[in-house]
Parts: sequence; structure tokens; C-alpha cells
Amino acid sequence: MVQPGKIERVEDLKGLLESAKSIVLNDFTGLNVKDISELRKKCRENNVTFKVVKNTLAKRAIAELRIDELEPMFEGPTAIAVSAEDEVAPAQVLKKFADDYELPRLKGGYIAGHIYDAKEIERLASLPSKEVLLAQVVGTMQAPLRGLVTVLDASPRGLVQVLNAIAEKRGAA
Repeated sequence: MVQPGKIERVEDLKGLLESAKSIVLNDFTGLNVKDISELRKKCRENNVTFKVVKNTLAKRAIAELRIDELEPMFEGPTAIAVSAEDEVAPAQVLKKFADDYELPRLKGGYIAGHIYDAKEIERLASLPSKEVLLAQVVGTMQAPLRGLVTVLDASPRGLVQVLNAIAEKRGAA
């Protein structure tokens, strides 16, 4: 018989996962309470929810949400990092924390409707932020236009300089 408390936890987890743009699963084994508290703090600063989950309840929630491909990743101690705002924020926070503390280990994730393994999540985490990427695209698009404006501006300026030189030469003569 299913206990009401478990049903409520599954529903809470379903609500969290439904609103997520990205879900990153990790193994937190080896982190002490102080380290997990620090990780939670870093997650909160980046609008990421970090939650340790019970595998059986998480499997129920993902089955109801029809993202069964994640099920094999729910083996052993599992925590999830979820963001409803930024697709790569959870991966970036966990990777940066793992670089400093050597833990947690990434298991994989679900981002924008696709399943990713740990290596792919690490690769995504190494990308610059969305704002930086957009700035790079805008800069790349502006460079040819800036060059065209410079070339077009140079022709009249050169003509004016030549005419001034001719006028000065005639004025001196």
C-alpha cells in the first residue's frame, strides 16, 4: 500500500521536473554535510534547485512524466540539480564545484528534451553563458558591417584629401 507521504513527495518532484529546462543527475557520495551545504548555496545563487532524491520515488516521477530514458541513471546515491531558467546552469554549477572539490560525479541529464551522458553534460558545462554566446554572435555579425562602413567612408575622405591637396598646390602656384 502506497503511503500518502510518498505520493506527496512524488507529486512535488514531478512538479519540480515538469517546470525544468534542465535536469542534471549526480552522485554525491563522498561529500560531507558541510560540502553539500556549500553546493546547495552555490546552486541557490545561480537559481538552481539541488535535491537529494530517493531513486524509487524519482523513477515513479519520471515514468509519469514520460522521460523513462533517465531511469538507468537512478542507481546508487542520486541528487538532482534543476533549473527552470537556464539550460546549462545546473551543469556549470556542478562542474565548477566538482573542479574545486573533486565531487560530485555527474551521471547525466535531460536538457531541452534530450538525454545526455556525463561526458556530454561536462562539455555543455564548459560552454560560456548564454549572454556571452549572444554577445559573440552579435560581435561576429557586426564585424563585416563595420568593415564595409570603414571602406565606404574611406573613399569620400580620400577624395576630399586629394582635392584639398590640388587646391593647396594651385593656391601656392
